Amino acid sequence: MAEINLRNLTPNQYRALADILSTDRLTSYLVASGHDKQRAMRLYLWNSEVGATFYIPTQAVEVGLRNRINHALSAQFGEEWWANRQYLSLLDQPRVNDLSQVKSRIHSRSLPLTTGQIVAGLSFGFWAGMLHRRYNPDIWTRQLRLSFPYLPDIIDRRKLYDEVRNLVELRNRISHHEPLFRRNLLEDHRRTMQLLGWLCPTKAALLRPYCKAPMVIRQKP
Repeated sequence: MAEINLRNLTPNQYRALADILSTDRLTSYLVASGHDKQRAMRLYLWNSEVGATFYIPTQAVEVGLRNRINHALSAQFGEEWWANRQYLSLLDQPRVNDLSQVKSRIHSRSLPLTTGQIVAGLSFGFWAGMLHRRYNPDIWTRQLRLSFPYLPDIIDRRKLYDEVRNLVELRNRISHHEPLFRRNLLEDHRRTMQLLGWLCPTKAALLRPYCKAPMVIRQKP
């Protein structure tokens, strides 16, 4: 099939795209585009493209965060912290459920139950949840500065938690193909790179040239 020119989209082409994407999904793009169907479709594609540009820094934050928290939990409860009764007694129900699900998946794949497998299998949401204030007395009062050595002195656990939760929410919107165009995406990118710098400034500097979000954001239709 010949390449489609979105600036000269025919009614039949639009109907075909609306059918596969769903009218409900396209409605917000149509409204934002003043019911200009061509512009709405360009906005939809830009939304997908800009979401993809957040993959590199978000993935870097998620991996860095889980390794920092794994360091803290290992220091506090031993390398197999996920099996430590004192640690398990601290957890809220969502964290208990997450651990149980990961262990079940590992067993179902006949893999060894190791800390590496546990850490890799747990979700971004799990790690974000471990920064909640309920864990401050037992974990973060002692471990925050030891396990997050690049965290600025003026940044406390609460601020770190808030920034991580903001990124989790953004990542979830991207993963569920939700509209992003109403967000301040330049600010989202700034906060994401700042968060990465709090985890490891060297990695932030390494990845910065590969993060194309600002360029794509400025190309919004």
